[in-house]
Amino acid sequence: MSEIVDVDSTIKIIISQTNYTRDEAEMKYNEWEGDYMAVIKEYLNPNFQKKKCTKKKTVNQQMMTEIREFMDNVNTGYDKRVAKKKRRGERSIFKRIRKYD
Repeated sequence: MSEIVDVDSTIKIIISQTNYTRDEAEMKYNEWEGDYMAVIKEYLNPNFQKKKCTKKKTVNQQMMTEIREFMDNVNTGYDKRVAKKKRRGERSIFKRIRKYD
């Protein structure tokens, strides 16, 4: 199964999606052996082929991470509730002062 590709239109696509000149686009097209998507990906992110290595965590590390994140969320919620109560208290004091003036 062979594909017939119009090289000129593919080069135009590369030029329209990048800032390459026609010569640069043709050179990159040939460098990537006709894969115009790879040319555009390389233009947008030169390191697109590098694999991201993720460090594996032990079960204990995963558990501690989850507990820490949960407690951070709980603490943040508590701080918000305390600040909200404090603002309500300040508003009520101002209302009482205005009432007596």
